[in-house]
This record gives sequence, C-alpha cells and structure tokens, in this order.
Amino acid sequence: MIIYGTKSVNLLSKNSKNTACPNCQTEGSITYYIYRKHAHIFWIPLFPLGKKGYSECAHCKNVLEPKEMPRNMQMELDTIKNEASGPIWQFAGLAIIAILIIWGAFASEQDKKMELQYIASPEVNDVYEYKSESGSYSTMKVVEVSDDSVFVVPNMYETNKMTKVYKIDKAENYSEDIYGISMTDLNLMYTDGDIFDINRD
Repeated sequence: MIIYGTKSVNLLSKNSKNTACPNCQTEGSITYYIYRKHAHIFWIPLFPLGKKGYSECAHCKNVLEPKEMPRNMQMELDTIKNEASGPIWQFAGLAIIAILIIWGAFASEQDKKMELQYIASPEVNDVYEYKSESGSYSTMKVVEVSDDSVFVVPNMYETNKMTKVYKIDKAENYSEDIYGISMTDLNLMYTDGDIFDINRD
C-alpha cells in the first residue's frame, strides 16, 4: 500500500504593529502566519506545493483567510509571504529521485559494459536471456566455447513477461539438446536486441 498525501509546515509568524483588526478594531493585535504545503510519500517530502497564509487577532481570536482580508492586509500578507523561505528538506524527495536516476543510469552503463565483455568473450555457464520469434522470453545456457562458436542448451520453458525470465532459469529446465551459434550470429542477436541480458556467475 502506498501512503501519500500532503503536510503543512509553518514558515513564518509575524506580528503587524500598525494594522487594526477588522473585527474588533484593536491595533497591533494581528499576527500573520505563513505556511507551505508539501506532497509526501511514505512521509518522505517530495516537493513543495506553494505558500499560503492567514491572520489571527490576539485580542478577539478572529481568523481571516486572504480572500476575507481588506486590501491593506492582503498586501501586507503578500509582502510577508515573499519574505518567508521554506526549509530545504521539503525537496528531499526530489533529491532522492534525482540520485536514484543518476545511480540507475550509471548502473545501466556499467551493466552494458559488462555485457559487451561477456558477448565478446563467452564462458561456460553464461546464461543468455532472449526474445523468441513468437514474442515470448526464455534463456539458453552456454555449455561449450570454441574459437568461432558457442554451444548452448535451450530452456524448455518460456514466459510472456521479460521481467519473469529469472523464474524459469533453473538447471532442471534446460534441455539436453546442444545447438551451435557462430560468434558472428551471437553478436548480431545481441546487437539486434534478441539477446537482452547476459548473466554470469
């Protein structure tokens, strides 16, 4: 279950010394409160949703939203709102997402480099995850390597989801039939995306 929502954080509270309360006419009793909402997921702040404010009279406890205020109070509230700066941690979620994206890109690049090494220098027990002509996904395991070819045993099972291939990669699922693939064809299968992942213990 994904827990998400919004939460408000008080940024600034400031007393107005000259403004009179529209309700009780007491001067110097108005305090402006500025807060900023942020979206969160699992209570981790993602990003701010904007600043808002309201006023409260210390004498009569009358609370006014911006649309209820006279023009002079609205202008004063806007000025105070512009002065209020929010905590940087309200952007924590965006920072985490950015780090994950950078890390994912780096990991993908490193994985690609390793795969290029694996395809250029196959080893016994390498497992190739591939897409079949029917559109299903399966694996084949290298059992022998020569100067110009690799010899593989195919997996007898297929799956219709690329992300589920690992579930059928079991020793008992491989056939005893051995097929030879030239290094040229192997590289072509990888370049064309038919072989989409290579696993090496």
